[in-house]
Amino acid sequence: MKPDYKLVAKAKYIHTTADLASELWHEVYKRYYPAKQLDTLVEALQSAEAIEEDIDNDVNYFLVFLGDKLIGYFAWKMENTVLHLLHLYLKPEYRGKAIGRDIVMSCERLARGEDRGRVCCEVHTKCLPVQQFFKARGYRILKPVENVAAGISMQLTEMEKML
Repeated sequence: MKPDYKLVAKAKYIHTTADLASELWHEVYKRYYPAKQLDTLVEALQSAEAIEEDIDNDVNYFLVFLGDKLIGYFAWKMENTVLHLLHLYLKPEYRGKAIGRDIVMSCERLARGEDRGRVCCEVHTKCLPVQQFFKARGYRILKPVENVAAGISMQLTEMEKML
């Protein structure tokens, strides 16, 4: 069964995305941030208000469904010559099943179709399996990036793929 992507535009879907983001961020990042910091990051970056603000700034969020099961979400933004893949999160039981690969490939196809020369993303520096996931798809590491959100430093690694 192929997953379906549902564009997040209505308030109901924004809240669903925020709830899912909170669940997934707490699972993925619990080893890198103390609980209070993680709560603050989720509120600052993936609350319903933050997602709505992203959407107002031309970020496209999509919920990922397999049948009627909500299994993840992703978001991207087009800029000049690049598609920025901002988020790609799947529930643990759906990782390693080529769903993330297919999402990345569809973003690359979209970027090519819009005459963008590359796709880039930022991955948490300590998330080595995620870096390997992107390397296996032809992405290369560009540089470390420090992003500060709500006063909390996030150590990220910028990666890109030329199309």
